[in-house]
Amino acid sequence: MNKNQQKMVHFSNVMQQVMGGTEAEQDLLNPKFTALRKAIDAGTIADFDPQEYGATKQLFEDGTEKYGELLTTLANTTPPARFIGTHKLLISAYRDFVAGCQAMTDSLKDSPAQLDQAAFDAAEKAQDAATERIMTQLSKITRIA
Repeated sequence: MNKNQQKMVHFSNVMQQVMGGTEAEQDLLNPKFTALRKAIDAGTIADFDPQEYGATKQLFEDGTEKYGELLTTLANTTPPARFIGTHKLLISAYRDFVAGCQAMTDSLKDSPAQLDQAAFDAAEKAQDAATERIMTQLSKITRIA
């Protein structure tokens, strides 16, 4: 295998690691997010079980930390030359995704009744927009490869 092929294999492996880790974390967090979203939408967030809320908040904090680690991994890899621009856009989108996750985590105050719904909603929109940008860049990488 020549140097360019080795670089491509390494880049591909890092991409699989980051996106696989992201998907695994989302699978873990999504049920907790869905429970919060349902309570917010139903207007019953103040009645949310405090222990479950605390566990959810901790899970969100841990998940955001994990996403930050995946961002570092993504940012520290060197792509093959033809992917440099797309890779930079992917890093930017992933950084925005992590910021949205942090904003959502920050919206979870000490108790369910204190949840900052406006910040939670804004963070959800930011994450959705960043996820769309991530998917666009991944699609470009797949087409180029």
